[in-house]
Amino acid sequence: MSRFLVVAAAAVGAILIPAGVAQAAAANHRPTVPATLSAAGIACGDKGIFIGTTTPELGARLDDPDFGVNAAESVTATFALWPVGHAEQRVEWSAGTPLTVAGGLARSKPAAPLLNGVRYRFEVRATDAAGAQSRWSPECTFTVDTTVPHPPAVTSTDYPATGEAGGPGIPGTFTLAVAGGDTDVVKFRWSAPGVGLTDVPVGAHGRAVIRYTPATYATNHIAVQAIDRTGNRSGETTYEFRVRDTEPQLTDLTPDAGPGESHTLRVAPGKLGGLVSYDYRLNDGPATTVTAAADGTATFVVTPTAPGMNTVSVIGHTAAGLPTGEARWSVNLVYPPTTPTVTSPDFPADGTPPPLVGQQVTLTFHPGEPGVTEYVWSTDFGATERVTPAGPDGTATVQYTPRDWPYLDVQIRSRAASGTESSIAEFGWDLTSHAPQVSSEQYPMYGSGTGAGEFVFAPAHDGVTGYEYSFNDGETQTVTGETATITWTPDASGWVTLRVREHVGDIVSDPTEYQFRVL
Repeated sequence: MSRFLVVAAAAVGAILIPAGVAQAAAANHRPTVPATLSAAGIACGDKGIFIGTTTPELGARLDDPDFGVNAAESVTATFALWPVGHAEQRVEWSAGTPLTVAGGLARSKPAAPLLNGVRYRFEVRATDAAGAQSRWSPECTFTVDTTVPHPPAVTSTDYPATGEAGGPGIPGTFTLAVAGGDTDVVKFRWSAPGVGLTDVPVGAHGRAVIRYTPATYATNHIAVQAIDRTGNRSGETTYEFRVRDTEPQLTDLTPDAGPGESHTLRVAPGKLGGLVSYDYRLNDGPATTVTAAADGTATFVVTPTAPGMNTVSVIGHTAAGLPTGEARWSVNLVYPPTTPTVTSPDFPADGTPPPLVGQQVTLTFHPGEPGVTEYVWSTDFGATERVTPAGPDGTATVQYTPRDWPYLDVQIRSRAASGTESSIAEFGWDLTSHAPQVSSEQYPMYGSGTGAGEFVFAPAHDGVTGYEYSFNDGETQTVTGETATITWTPDASGWVTLRVREHVGDIVSDPTEYQFRVL
């Protein structure tokens, strides 16, 4: 077989080309026609699109049959742009960086800003690394529109801009209208207290009607913008109006009722007349309806029992179903305390220094309600609870020795013969700390040392007779004397905690924790 192919040439006759070269050239394919054109991020459509910028980014998806076959393949986009009806103003430019993957997005901006109000067309062609070109893409038509609509007008007969009208819970209609002769506004965007941004299409004659129900009296508002077909948004129109205070009037006819006793309340119309009924609710309970008399008044009875603030809320209704604002009445019920109290003769309020840590103190528990038979108490926030029976008068007395902290906290609740328990009460007192002083030349506090070391214990209070100590919570040892020196030899390296308490007779102090490191 011949190693050459004959290729016809119009001017020079037959040309001999090596067969391998001809086959390689024939293997290259033209890029696919660019697709998915867009302008300023908006996909092109059959009827044209509108964009709101004079410097749009034009885009198109490129592809090539040789992607994935030829590792060196790349494709470059050429953009062409011109005003509609002025093909002589057509400009072409390259998108720059070649694309090397299928479906890559070529993007580029025109060299100069476009003109507002002008209709343009653009198309895209792809060229591969070998110079093969696709056909031009279908044309994309767009119009530049950067003109912002005028702020819309807002009116309402239900809630006019002057005077007071309506009331909380009474809906009203508001008319939104295109202003300034705009002809391309397609929707309004509005919001109000309790209502997020909401779009409504423009209807006949450039208007739209919305419905809004204010929840509070006094000044309310609605904010509205006009949005044109391009997406340009107008400035915001804020429509303010005043809503009547239509709350009914509530009067307690039995203000001297005590905790747990009934209250008779009278309700009368406020600024909204024609009331035929009222719905009232005690705290979070269900609503109850009471019929109004001919003069619009009504009475009802409630019995608040919950400790603390109790609230009654009332809403009236007209025969047409219009609601009033909500009226509220409150009463704070203060019941005698049921939690126990704790006293101690060892903590007088005359400025006398408090007892030492480790000194026994007397605590007396007093009932907060009749029938208390025992007390449940702790000094470690419930981790270790003790139960102490009450005497005939409901009191109990205990002795307790605080040991570890320079303060005493007692958490206590009482139990009655019926099995009921009170809530927990907490009482606290400061104690006098007398943790001893500890020092060492070989092992300073938070310092490091090696080998055997001496530790000196010095008193923090008069009358010290000795000390107890331990290393790393090991065996507790004792040493006598007002001041004492011990020698200690480590058996391992690392951090060590020396815990020391002083003895004042039978009283044992709170601990001093002395930390150091053995090298």
